[in-house]
Amino acid sequence: MLRSVFIWILYRLGADPRGLFSFHDGARWRYIDPMSAARSLWSIPGFDSDKSRELINSGNGMLMAQGFAEISAVVRKVFSVGLAEQGGLTELECRELLDRFELYLGAVKKNGNPGLTSQPATESTSFQPPDISGMNLVSGFGLTSDASN
Repeated sequence: MLRSVFIWILYRLGADPRGLFSFHDGARWRYIDPMSAARSLWSIPGFDSDKSRELINSGNGMLMAQGFAEISAVVRKVFSVGLAEQGGLTELECRELLDRFELYLGAVKKNGNPGLTSQPATESTSFQPPDISGMNLVSGFGLTSDASN
């Protein structure tokens, strides 16, 4: 029971203890397995998000429209998001979702947990405690051992 409440609080704060990717689909917040979505994204033949972004950044209206169309079609397929008219996402929101997802994948790759692997053995060094025999430890904390205070 307590664990369920804790997980609910984490979800409400925007964190997911299971590592799921969260996004708003235009109507509600959804959580998906990021690796499943990444496999779907990478399996789409001929799609390169960098090339689509280059088209968007070209400044040419027709190329920009093509770049947005490519990204929004892929995002709608991978994330099962509808058109804005149907309560889904606009093309700009689709691009933002893809940007966020790729940043998320990069962060997981950089900082992610590699799983249950054993750490390499390290050479143990013997601990040598410092010599504190001549130190007055009590006065170091603003206290004195005199009874006069």
